[in-house]
Amino acid sequence: MNFSQTLPLNIALIIMLLPLIAVGFYYIKLRNSEELWKFALEGAGDGVWDWDISNDKAYFSDRYKEMLGFNNEEVDNNIKEWNNRVHPDDAASLDQAVSDYLSGKTEKYIHEHRVICKDRSIKWVLSRGMIVKRDKHGKPLRMIGTHTDITARKLLETRLENLAHFDALANVPNRTLFNDRLKLALSYAKREKKMLAVMFIDLDLFKEINDLYGHETGDIVLKKVSRQLVSCVRESDTVARMGGDEFVILLPIIDEIEDVKLVASKIVEAVAQPIKVAKTHLHITCSIGIAVYPQHGKDEKLLVINADMAMYQAKNSGKNQAKFFEEAMLN
Repeated sequence: MNFSQTLPLNIALIIMLLPLIAVGFYYIKLRNSEELWKFALEGAGDGVWDWDISNDKAYFSDRYKEMLGFNNEEVDNNIKEWNNRVHPDDAASLDQAVSDYLSGKTEKYIHEHRVICKDRSIKWVLSRGMIVKRDKHGKPLRMIGTHTDITARKLLETRLENLAHFDALANVPNRTLFNDRLKLALSYAKREKKMLAVMFIDLDLFKEINDLYGHETGDIVLKKVSRQLVSCVRESDTVARMGGDEFVILLPIIDEIEDVKLVASKIVEAVAQPIKVAKTHLHITCSIGIAVYPQHGKDEKLLVINADMAMYQAKNSGKNQAKFFEEAMLN
């Protein structure tokens, strides 16, 4: 068979192979573009992940593993292993965010959550991703995305939140945070038909200490008193500073009035203990006014006003004691 006879056969063979060659070039190009894409993201400091949804396998870039303190040999491509590193308190919301995106309920997948590093420390990450492959029925087959370390940002947000809601001197919640917690506690008490108590506390003779020893000593006294108050209540209770030498305490759940009396007695006794500042032992006491929901008020404002009124009654009756609000005080 001469060349002229084999030419049509060769041309036909080339024509048949062209689609396969084109597909090969396409996949090479696709792979190269993915490598470039991943390289670019890595260069930006993000960890890259590539999830094969149908087989539940995932590729994790070196930077991704580095963020959590691992090297390449210490982990495999089992996505469950990595999901187990999500902080337990964030796991449910992460699963929901992924599920909502895959099912089409949300247009984007963006989620902030905590992850547990190799050394058991905690980092915050911003996870973002998108579906890049679906089957002919539209079912997601592959998803790619990044993790960005946002720990520094979260720490800054926490500090700013503390500045907005905590008293810088006493290191306890301020008026704003107290009001928020009282509002929530009152909603719960109304719904569950429970009691709660508000205590308004004023330090006796604090002005005299400030005038005699100076504001620096006065600040030390306030810090120590705030610690004493916190030590007298449960973790679920709130001690807040209203300003000056005034504090408030929220007992969000109480079963008996007697429980409130016990806490008040404990506070009066604790505050009356001598406070050592340098070489001086200072003596201070407190007057406490108490208002209980629902007996002494059914909204936040009235409870605080009535507790404040009861506090003045305690102060006018000799100080260093606690008084419950009574209707007679209105006169």
